[in-house]
Amino acid sequence: WLPDVFGYSGAPPQILKKAGVQYFMTQKLSWNKFSQFPHQTFHWAGIDGSKVLTHMLPEETYNSQAGPKALLDGVKKYLDKAVCDRFLTVFGIGDGGGPGMEHLERLDREKNLSGLPPVVQETTEKFFERIDGPDSAYAEWKGELYFECHRGTYTSQARSKRRNRQLELRLRDAEFLACLATLAGGKYPAKTLERIWKELLLYQFHDVLPGSSIKRVYDESLERYEKLLEETDELIDQAVTTIAGDVATTDLARPGLVFNSLSWDRAEWGRNGGKWVRIEAPALGFTVANLDQTGTAPSGLTATEKRLENDSLRVKFDKDGWIASVYDKDNRREVLAPRTSGNHLVVYVDTVPTPFPAWDYAENYDARPPRAFRHESAETRIDGPKTILKQTRVFGASRLTQEIVLTAGSRRLDFETEVDWREREKNLRAQFNVDVTTDEAACEIQFGHLKHPTHRNTSWDQAKFEICAHKWIDFSDRNYGVALLNDCKYGHKVFGNLMDINLLRSPISPDPEADRAVHRFTYSLYPHAGDHVAGGVIEAGYELNAPLRVVGIESSTTSGAAGRSLVRVESEQTPCPVVVEAVKKAEDSNDLIVRLYEAQGPRPKWTFSSASRSRRPSWLT
Repeated sequence: WLPDVFGYSGAPPQILKKAGVQYFMTQKLSWNKFSQFPHQTFHWAGIDGSKVLTHMLPEETYNSQAGPKALLDGVKKYLDKAVCDRFLTVFGIGDGGGPGMEHLERLDREKNLSGLPPVVQETTEKFFERIDGPDSAYAEWKGELYFECHRGTYTSQARSKRRNRQLELRLRDAEFLACLATLAGGKYPAKTLERIWKELLLYQFHDVLPGSSIKRVYDESLERYEKLLEETDELIDQAVTTIAGDVATTDLARPGLVFNSLSWDRAEWGRNGGKWVRIEAPALGFTVANLDQTGTAPSGLTATEKRLENDSLRVKFDKDGWIASVYDKDNRREVLAPRTSGNHLVVYVDTVPTPFPAWDYAENYDARPPRAFRHESAETRIDGPKTILKQTRVFGASRLTQEIVLTAGSRRLDFETEVDWREREKNLRAQFNVDVTTDEAACEIQFGHLKHPTHRNTSWDQAKFEICAHKWIDFSDRNYGVALLNDCKYGHKVFGNLMDINLLRSPISPDPEADRAVHRFTYSLYPHAGDHVAGGVIEAGYELNAPLRVVGIESSTTSGAAGRSLVRVESEQTPCPVVVEAVKKAEDSNDLIVRLYEAQGPRPKWTFSSASRSRRPSWLT
């Protein structure tokens, strides 16, 4: 029952079905401006094929007056009356008022009135049971239900969105590490985790996370986010301390623990106590590392104002500091399109011709040429395995500092950004024109990905001038591709060969000070061979958001394990087609829940195994 949500990815049908929810109701797509959604009673199929019977209100409102005109409008507008003889009317004052005496009186008089459809008051569940049936001829709609409005909510109130992403991932780590700690005799902090999760979910409520609430909401919720992050970090520290007390490190002069919360083995550069170390960790587990062992010193790193280079990429900059070239040395090809620049930081006027500035985004915002941040200064350095160009830019009263980073052994070009954003009704975007030809961009959603057109052939395509994605978008052909990753952004534009990420807005209502603050975020350009699956884009998006955790510990003489994976997923396919999204103790039993999904598509071949049986706790089933 979601009458007022701003669009739906292709993930909900599977989640609903697995939660025992058979039916779904909304009406928001009636607001669409470019094209009319073709059905009001239909089967909605998710990205895995799961289906839920869906009904959209023909009256196109959840505030029906329940009078004769309203009922006749419903009959007239009902698109599926040829296959269904009933529709739903939701009456009253929807946002907090409920039904009034006048609504109930009208409905009572209209039960069986000549010239009107007969009226029955009953539960919505009963309504759906009446229209459900094995022989129904309802159409099927596959994938996303794109809402052609309120696209500004992908970006408004960026600090809230960043804290939400951080806390979701931090809680995921806390649950996993708490499970791992129970192998060493720790106690799972179920009540504390439940309390923090519930408060986080409160701030995902409409209109908080969309960025469309008043100033007070963000003054209070941002303060609470900080407190919840502190509490979650305390849970993580407790788990790490428990695990550290049960490891064998007697042969190491400077031991440390390396934790990996992702479901594949990883090897990366990490920092501990100011020292860079080459670290490895097994999937969903930990290992004991020698923090005095720095690994092979990286070579071939270059850092000047005109060039950054590592073993995989060579990046050149023009006189204004924009990227003039990204050359992929492994695949021997240029990443950017000819005669274009990359990481172009542009500012558009962001006035909205509706009463909803925080919600909406003007479809013709790019009709006027944008202005760009002006290059002010640059400095370079090599820090261990990292080659870094630090640029400072200004626009109006705003200042942007960006460290552009290449790391040895990595194909990721990171843009670690801090912006003191002081503009009103402006929009900051980063743009890359890439040398890849494709009709569709792959965009990550919950537990999978969708494809969005990179053209404007139809009204449906034209409506998608701004699209939503989670950790990445990707342009690929069969042989090569480029992804744009992020650690807290959601709004994007894909058109032709343009990859564009919406970094900041500054609407003036309902919060007149929205986003005028200091912001920190990272986005990354990730060129790769093959498509987004073969190129490891799914894994790269997770790795940007969930780096390995390195913890120095005291030397121990215990006989515990030197490292382990709590769970493993293995497959002949590379990369592994299955991602473990959560590992936690069940809420109502002593079982362990492992939530995983097929990230590349349905029904790959894979196997699953749990922790070492010799050390398994009683609840590990």
